[in-house]
Parts: sequence; structure tokens; C-alpha cells
Amino acid sequence: MVIREFSISTIRQKIRPLQYSQAGFTLIEIGIAIFILGVVFTGILAIFPIGIESTKRVAQHSNASILSELALSELKTVDMVGVVGTMTAGQSYTYPDISDINKDKPFEDSAGNTVFAQYSWQAVLKSINTTDANLIRAQISIFMNGNPSEFGTGTANFTQDSANVQYTTPLPSKLTSKQYIREQNEAFWYRIDTIDTNTSTIVLEGPYLGSSGSGLAFSTTDDIIDIFETMLAKH
Repeated sequence: MVIREFSISTIRQKIRPLQYSQAGFTLIEIGIAIFILGVVFTGILAIFPIGIESTKRVAQHSNASILSELALSELKTVDMVGVVGTMTAGQSYTYPDISDINKDKPFEDSAGNTVFAQYSWQAVLKSINTTDANLIRAQISIFMNGNPSEFGTGTANFTQDSANVQYTTPLPSKLTSKQYIREQNEAFWYRIDTIDTNTSTIVLEGPYLGSSGSGLAFSTTDDIIDIFETMLAKH
């Protein structure tokens, strides 16, 4: 049997401690990391306002849906169908003031306290024909900021059952698609789909249901959150 002798120095050579790198991050690596984080945060900040605005719109439309039910309940309580039924058939009337097309009404609770202070509403009612005032078309508009103010007026040619409105230039400044327009006598609001400035045509999202006419006065607004329509009958 051969016995080998190892000196302590030999053992130390065989067993070497693990070698760790003492090098840290270089300035270039740190700079790259900061750049990447900057790009990520810039993207997040760009998306963040869009998300907030989308959430805000969803909340507004949800509130408008609930508030329209309150408005409809009030119309039934004050018997607006009966009131309109005593007036000229085929003519539009507004609530809360039949003589003021621009007047709105803030939402109130049973005690008369203003609730949802940032919202108001207006209803337009009209019998479906000129001979029977017992069946009423009702439109409820929910306004933001308690302000149904019109930011522009003009004149245009309206054609019954047509979505195309030929307007006289110039249009109200800042008027764009997805805002609302109404012919003053008809009083019902219509949402604008597109505006063709080459042909001076406003295209509505639905057909105009009022009486045809040329050079009719119209008004516009950008304060409407949503519109709800229904039929009411006198019993």
C-alpha cells in the first residue's frame, strides 16, 4: 500500500475559494436601465388619462340612465301627457317650461333638495300626429354641469324622414360630430354623425322627424350626456 503525503500547501492549492466578481454596474448599464424605465413610464402616463376619461364617460352614462327614470317618473306625476293633450296636436312642447325651449331642470329629491347637482334635464313632448293628442312621443335629455346652453345657432334646410341637413354657412364655431343639433320648432335633439363642409351637409345619426322647411333656425349644444326616448299614452 502506497501512502501519499500531502503538504498543507498542496491542499490549499487543491481547494480554492470561489472567485466573485467585484465589478458593479457600469454607467452605461445604469443609463440604459434609466432609459428603458423612462420609455415605460412615458407609455403609462400616455394611457392613464385615456383610462380616466373612459371611466368618467361610463359613470356619466350610467348616472344618466338612472336619472332618466327619475325624469320620466316626474313627467307622469305632473301628467304631462294630459297637459300636452289639451294643446295643439302635432306641436312640440318642452318641460319644465313649455314657453322656454332653453330651460332645464336640476334633479331634486322628495324634500326639494338638489341631488346630482352636476346634472339637469329637459323633456320634449309631441303628439305623434295632428289629429290625436293622446299618444305622445317624449324625449328626455340629460345635461352635464346643469347647463343646456347652446353654443351656436344657424339656419338650414330640414327634410322630413331624411338624415341630411343642408346648412347655410358659416356653421357655429367648434361644432363637431357627436354633438347635438335641433330645429327650433321641432325642439327634439338629434346627434350629429358627420359634417361635410364641401357640400355644406350635416348628416344626423337618425332621420329628422319634424316638418320639412327651408332656412329653418337651429341651435347646437355639447352639454348633452345622453338622450332617452319613449312613447307615453293617455289613459
